[in-house]
Amino acid sequence: MSHTQEFEQLLRSFDPAEQETLRSQADQYDTFLRQLPEAAAFYDDLPVGTTGILALNGASGAGQSFVMDEVKLLLKEMNLTLPRIYLLATRGPRPNEGDRDPYIFAEELGDGYRDIYHPSVTYGPDDIYYFYQSRPGASNAILRTDMEEARVKKMYLETVIPTLLHIKTTAIGGLPAWGDLMRIVYLAAPDGTEWIFRLLQRQPEKLSDPAYRSQVLGRTGSSLDDLKLAAGNSIPVVLNRWGEADQAAREIISAWGL
Repeated sequence: MSHTQEFEQLLRSFDPAEQETLRSQADQYDTFLRQLPEAAAFYDDLPVGTTGILALNGASGAGQSFVMDEVKLLLKEMNLTLPRIYLLATRGPRPNEGDRDPYIFAEELGDGYRDIYHPSVTYGPDDIYYFYQSRPGASNAILRTDMEEARVKKMYLETVIPTLLHIKTTAIGGLPAWGDLMRIVYLAAPDGTEWIFRLLQRQPEKLSDPAYRSQVLGRTGSSLDDLKLAAGNSIPVVLNRWGEADQAAREIISAWGL
């Protein structure tokens, strides 16, 4: 399904310069997307292991949360469980978030972090495998115990492409680089117009607010940076076409070797 007309209608909420930026970003998205190999074919020749990290990332608006709900349903039908690696997050939870939904929310202490939902649980420097900024002003950490656990069973990690590429290729804290023990899938809308349309139609009533429009442009810019990095590193892609999230979920499961 094409949403070109609706896309153009929503663009009218932006000033002319912003409109040109969004149209240009949609074109760049298409250029980078064409450089990504299909996930199913990319991983088809690699041996399926019993341990490691199954990772997913996608541009804002790709529908990652919805597709992962479909993945969970399919895994349940297959009598499979896929433990999640919960990132430690230092920002406060939003109104629709909670304990491990989707992060371990923690406050900074002088020498570590305290789980805000379980104050008796703290994390010190030795508990942190990797600390990073997923977005400006948003700090996250991966816990060392999860990385050690993924050495004995498969686990699911959802975070940004720069972090996934770093831990895939770099030895950290005495643990070797993950290499082929990590399978990354990039989830994408089928084209740039569809990608930006999905972002704009989330809260169209707020598009008259310049501050909200600035947030949207920030998301499109950072997502495009990640997609460019994915293209440069040949990260395999699954397309989430409108109304076909179940098919995208099946392709992810297949690419992960489950």
